[in-house]
Amino acid sequence: MVLSGNFEDEIEYMKQYIGFFFFISILTIACSPNNVKSDANIVKILDSAKLKGTFALMENGSAEFTITNLSMYKDSAFAPLNTFFTVPSLIALDRGYINHTANSWVPTDSVAYYQSIIEKIGRVDLLKVLDSIHYGKGIISKDLNSFWKDSSLRITPDEQLGLIKKLYFNQLPFQKRSQDIYKQMILKENNTSYKLSYVYGSAVSASTANWILGYVEENKHPYFFVMYVVDQNVQTKNKEANTVAVLKSILMQQGFLKGLR
Repeated sequence: MVLSGNFEDEIEYMKQYIGFFFFISILTIACSPNNVKSDANIVKILDSAKLKGTFALMENGSAEFTITNLSMYKDSAFAPLNTFFTVPSLIALDRGYINHTANSWVPTDSVAYYQSIIEKIGRVDLLKVLDSIHYGKGIISKDLNSFWKDSSLRITPDEQLGLIKKLYFNQLPFQKRSQDIYKQMILKENNTSYKLSYVYGSAVSASTANWILGYVEENKHPYFFVMYVVDQNVQTKNKEANTVAVLKSILMQQGFLKGLR
């Protein structure tokens, strides 16, 4: 199966420009996945952490994917939760709502801060931007305080991976400077072996949903990842730290974080 980080957009393109019957024959061939593989070890890592969901890793150079739960990855859409804040951050940087210097940036853990930015941008402009970048499904509800977590707006893991890939290559319809600044904001680890950048989002409930998407760079080569999981352990105190630890365990199992890729 040939994936690009935005599966549904590619399907629509093929339907419109290739023709329905020819499209069906191509899709049948594509579904014998030449560039998609699964790894049972990743499932074991998720199971041991009591996490259920999907994980995908894309090697940019070869466009090869390692995916657990392929159907959930490309077909299931979920509330983006705090990962949505990528969008208002980029808009705000473009418009000068955020004053960024070398020693300061947006407090990425402050929901109240982002709510104020979203209100300043406004619902109409947000809808226009989401349409231009083909972000998710559904609409922004009139309640600007909860649409990213109440499922009125939903996004697939495949779309999330496509978004983070476009951000990395400055391919989103925002100023290059804004995208470069935001990439610095989400850079979490930077050492001689690797760089690790990610955006995290969660929901507070008995079974907690967690998003983490980003990329790891080794020897100047990017590898993009996305994980959507539900934490079935209600006693987990720090959901973000636990999710990041699981992500790093998967990346290490895949040979990353050692400077050898």
